[in-house]
Amino acid sequence: MQKINFEQTIKLIHKEINVKLVKANKELDRFLVSAVPIIPKLGNYFFKKRGKQLRPVICLLSSKMINKNYSQISSDIDMSAAIEFIHGATLLHDDVIDEGKLRRGQKSINTIWNNKFSVLFGDFLFSKSFQLMTKANSLKAMDSLSQVSSKISEGEFLQLTNENNIHITERKYIEIISLKTAELFAASMKIPAILTGKNLTIISSLNKLGLYFGIIFQIMDDYLDYFGDRVTGKKNGKDFYEGKITLPIILLLKKSNKTEVNFIKKVFKKSKRLKNDYTKIMNLMKKYKINDDVRIFCNKYNKKSLKILKLFEGYQKDLFINLLISSINRTY
Repeated sequence: MQKINFEQTIKLIHKEINVKLVKANKELDRFLVSAVPIIPKLGNYFFKKRGKQLRPVICLLSSKMINKNYSQISSDIDMSAAIEFIHGATLLHDDVIDEGKLRRGQKSINTIWNNKFSVLFGDFLFSKSFQLMTKANSLKAMDSLSQVSSKISEGEFLQLTNENNIHITERKYIEIISLKTAELFAASMKIPAILTGKNLTIISSLNKLGLYFGIIFQIMDDYLDYFGDRVTGKKNGKDFYEGKITLPIILLLKKSNKTEVNFIKKVFKKSKRLKNDYTKIMNLMKKYKINDDVRIFCNKYNKKSLKILKLFEGYQKDLFINLLISSINRTY
């Protein structure tokens, strides 16, 4: 059976909501205009490569799945643009915290300019996201995205305080990636239902669906740091060298013998990890087939997601199913 391709699925989704995605991007461009010359300069550079735009895309696809009058709705366009600004702001702040040098295959803003510019531009995007939210004219939707902004910050703090924590549990890891990544996916999925006054069952179901997808997506990102065939804008081993304890390491610790566990602990206690350390860790990963274990772990959330999708119907539902399945099949 042929695996469903992630990139092809994204292209099909883009095609499905292209009219509104184009309008959302025009809104982004319009809100990047400023009398202060450096702001549009940073904006043009940062958004030059817009990538998959997964979060606004999911917002618009969710809207089309649940609304028969989808083409007459415009509030989802404003909210999807706001979501993209929030995501952009978190990336800018991430690059400062992680000392990231590359973003979307090009030099990060903090590398070309400096950390101050990156932080301030991130703050600018956050402020613009709230302006966009007010256009949607929904206090409930604004409240939802405002809460997510706080959760993302909490996730960042939680991750920072658990750096090099070799005793981190699967539960704590899921809590971190839920706050830092998955909650914005959850909001992206449920916002269209809030905007159009859908019942609490639909809103809750879409929230869970987005949360599960976000967890899967982040786990696979962490997986690709060790097992990726090709990584754009992120070299293999980045998380390892930064001392981040992600799911592959957590699962490896559960399978390793006492000597191996002591070695792994010693490696992550170092102030700097070397290439030789990475090679040895990768040998252990292969020995215990951690790549298979990570995908099995993801499949638990995949099954929950597919169960939720039974509540919905149509071509958009099929695209969501393909997105979930292809996310676990990602190789880069």
